[in-house]
Amino acid sequence: NWKGPAQSDSYYVEFKNGLGTKLTKFAWQFVWKYGGDMNGVGKYVTQAGIDIDTAYAYLSEHLDVEVKSLKPVNYGTSAAPVGGVDVQVSVSSHGLFEKTTKVCTMTVKGDGTSALGTCEHGSFGVSKPSNDLPAIDPSTVVEIGKEIYQAIEDNQPTLNTTIDWAGAVPKGVTEWTQLENWQGPAQTDGYYVEFKNFLGKKLTKFAWRFVWKYGGDMNGVGKYVTQAGIDIDTAYAYLSEHLDVEVKSLKPVNYGTSAAPIGGVDVQVSVSSHGLFEKTTKVCTMTVKGDGTSALGTCESGTFGHDGGEAVVV
Repeated sequence: NWKGPAQSDSYYVEFKNGLGTKLTKFAWQFVWKYGGDMNGVGKYVTQAGIDIDTAYAYLSEHLDVEVKSLKPVNYGTSAAPVGGVDVQVSVSSHGLFEKTTKVCTMTVKGDGTSALGTCEHGSFGVSKPSNDLPAIDPSTVVEIGKEIYQAIEDNQPTLNTTIDWAGAVPKGVTEWTQLENWQGPAQTDGYYVEFKNFLGKKLTKFAWRFVWKYGGDMNGVGKYVTQAGIDIDTAYAYLSEHLDVEVKSLKPVNYGTSAAPIGGVDVQVSVSSHGLFEKTTKVCTMTVKGDGTSALGTCESGTFGHDGGEAVVV
């Protein structure tokens, strides 16, 4: 006659340094099955433990969690026993300094009820930040990721979106995963560069969209950018023609204020085409921002004669 599982409310232990940066966090719920009886007598407990909601550790920080079960007790009577047991969760965090541990205990019972015992939960400060943890300045925006990479090299696609991207994040942040609440990806309209010869024959064409994730924040502050780059729609080269596409990320800027920063970065696409004669290159730049907006910069997009002349109507 087992019932459940039952579960408690959620509890968490979070450690932050003196700058308010989250170092470690562990969140969980107590769970157990209840109501088991022996030939209709008693209410007992089994499978008492925890379900994990969140487990996070920043860079060089270390998170350890130990669960103990202790004090089995009859909370009923001899004639109508109600079994119960204490489940104790110990959450420990440390970096380069001493380990800090917080403990939370819950009594779970065979009638499906529970009783919270001594429980240190919530956010706690640590006395000293780790030496190797850089100071984070949300108002100063820096670039992470790749500054320059090839999307097309001699007609062959070389874009790897898992590593070929850039971000605009707070100074002191080295990984975009240190920020929370990312949205997107956002994308722009399509752009293209096409080269034709004087007879109107298409020699090369490259079409793409700018893409990025946005809205990431540091403990609720700021809106930043990650995985900014391009998605390729079309890449074409006629026989002896050669198509090369290079992507650069530059100018990380705070487009907001010191109190409400909005990170942004320019993504610049350079499309080059050549056959037996000199190479011709066209460039298009887009600013992508942490609030999900974008702004087109200088952009040579459209159809061009292979001699590098102005765009022609086709």
